[in-house]
Amino acid sequence: MAIVSHDTPLYNSRIFDSCLKLLKKKYDFVSIPQILKYAGMKESEIADRGHWFTQRQSDRFYEKMVQLCGNRDIAREAGRYAFSTDALGGLREYFLALAGPEYLYDIVSRVAPTYTRSSRISSRRIGPREIEVTVSFEEGVHERPYQCENRMGFMEAGFQLFGYHTPPEISHPECVFEGASICRYRVTWEDSPAIRLVWLRRLSFLLLPVVAGCGFWLAPDTTVGLVFLGVFLTYLALVGWIQRLERASLRTSMAAMRSSGQQLLEELKGNYDAALMVNEIGEVFASRTDLDEILDSLNQVLKKRLDYTSGILLLGDADGSSLTLRSCFGLRDQDVEMLTQIDYSIDPPLPDGMLDHCFTHQRSLLVNDPNAPGVPLADPARAVLASLGIRSFICVPLVCEGESLGVFVVSDAKRDGELGPNDVRVLEGVAPVIGIAIRNARRLANERDLSEQLRKASDSLERRVEERTIELSRANEVLEFLYDSVSHDLRTPLRVIYGYGELLQELYGERLDDAGREYLASMIAGGERMEATLNRMLDFSQVRLMELSWQPVDLSRMAQRILADLTITDPKRQLACTIEDGVVVTGDEELLTSIMENLLGNAWKYSAGKGVTSICFGVKDSVFYVSDNGAGFDMAYANRLFAPFQRLHDGKTFAGHGLGLSMVRCMVERLGGKVWGVGTPGEGATFYFTIAPPR
Repeated sequence: MAIVSHDTPLYNSRIFDSCLKLLKKKYDFVSIPQILKYAGMKESEIADRGHWFTQRQSDRFYEKMVQLCGNRDIAREAGRYAFSTDALGGLREYFLALAGPEYLYDIVSRVAPTYTRSSRISSRRIGPREIEVTVSFEEGVHERPYQCENRMGFMEAGFQLFGYHTPPEISHPECVFEGASICRYRVTWEDSPAIRLVWLRRLSFLLLPVVAGCGFWLAPDTTVGLVFLGVFLTYLALVGWIQRLERASLRTSMAAMRSSGQQLLEELKGNYDAALMVNEIGEVFASRTDLDEILDSLNQVLKKRLDYTSGILLLGDADGSSLTLRSCFGLRDQDVEMLTQIDYSIDPPLPDGMLDHCFTHQRSLLVNDPNAPGVPLADPARAVLASLGIRSFICVPLVCEGESLGVFVVSDAKRDGELGPNDVRVLEGVAPVIGIAIRNARRLANERDLSEQLRKASDSLERRVEERTIELSRANEVLEFLYDSVSHDLRTPLRVIYGYGELLQELYGERLDDAGREYLASMIAGGERMEATLNRMLDFSQVRLMELSWQPVDLSRMAQRILADLTITDPKRQLACTIEDGVVVTGDEELLTSIMENLLGNAWKYSAGKGVTSICFGVKDSVFYVSDNGAGFDMAYANRLFAPFQRLHDGKTFAGHGLGLSMVRCMVERLGGKVWGVGTPGEGATFYFTIAPPR
């Protein structure tokens, strides 16, 4: 076996099923769902005889069990309970049919692998009434002391099956928790009364020749011969009595074996029928997805496979406040109609209500007399079942992943005798499968509803996107037409206005007074600014339409050239610039030049009022940045940075027309990237942008 860990499945579900049965019988105040939730187990997994749990789950199971029941020795008690009548069922008679406890441990060592994968158990007889049991652990297994106690409790309980009133003496010379590599146990016991009688008879046969010789020797003496005859007859009577006891014991063992065989055959038949039923339920779930169809098919399977007069399946609503009939069999049409109209409320829970108790506490309930003490008279289920002529019934909770889904109620008014614990076990084995089928059907229904809602939302969204795309396309066409119309149609009259203004200034400027010449200069300057704005608008339009040429561009050299040109415009300004070397990106050189000129130009412009202008350019994690120590801006207005004709500063202090950053955003987006800014008033700003070349 490979090296195991805390998350390797090691222990079969039957070990924990035996513990749960002990809790239900002796510690009924303990919340089993709380234990299972803490241990990361499910009730359906416990019911599955082929499921295995990890060491971590086992540790948490026993930890929570000790905490809730308050018995620190419950591990040893659980080991003893594993050999009880309730836990073994028909196997008890099988073990009783063995000749003695020494053979029992040989059988246990053989079947141990079906219960645990953590260790190997072997036993050998080392004396007339002494057995040595050795437990060797797989590599990587780290058990806990409670598991050692559990094994010793199991060994003690084995002797109780054979009528030993005095428990065996168990010594533990080697233990892994004391530094040994294995756990070794030595079990010693005293002979039972039956064994002592066997030894007495064997001894009497050895004394028979002696008694016979004495009889022949003393025969001449009549008195002594009579005494001898009496002794001899007593001896024969004693031997006959012992033989009679042996025969009775043998008959008992043979009867036990016969009973065991019959019970095992009945259990095999029951298991076979249960397996067929589970298989059919699986086929129902595999072939159907609608909950009502699944319940109808389950109804047919349960009616065919379960030997009960009638069955009722009630499911809880979405918030678990009431139970309603969803499926049934064996009832008259009028009874079904009556049950359909009933809404069995469990919110707030009725005190000790049968269905409520089963649903809320997730515990099965066996009732053979609805009028018996302990069954509340106010319970509505009692009146309903009585009206249907049902006296003996079983309520089993339908649970999946720790959540109560409903209740399954079966009855058998025609069976001779009452329903028993074996019926409860059969139903508890089927209930988890039904719970899983119901849960999966509900999930599929929810997924279908959600899928349909998403499909409708997606169709609606697609229509809205298509409509919006058409609207945007039309708006872009109108906007482009407007750009072209404004830039071309206004250019000619605008040039006429400030062109004639320049002629007036040149030819008639001397005839005007100072105020007239100032007015004329303002008119000419305004016209020039208007033409520059129109040119920028044309550039804005051309950016969206121009064909891109992708090539490597050295942004470091470009930044150095742009800052050198800016320095010429104001040679007296003190400049401290930091430009990262070797920044190369694949993009359109014309657009990248415009982007860098705009960002570096803004950094130069808005840091003019500082004693020393500080401008930095570089890249970090594929994000390019241009930073300055200028006027900065308030982040509360950051959403206006890249909007056309939006300015965050006074136009008299910082000249501009409000199209620069909007054009930067348009150009960056054409290159597949994004641009954003971060600033602080009076402390400068940093603008970031990315480029995403086509694949």
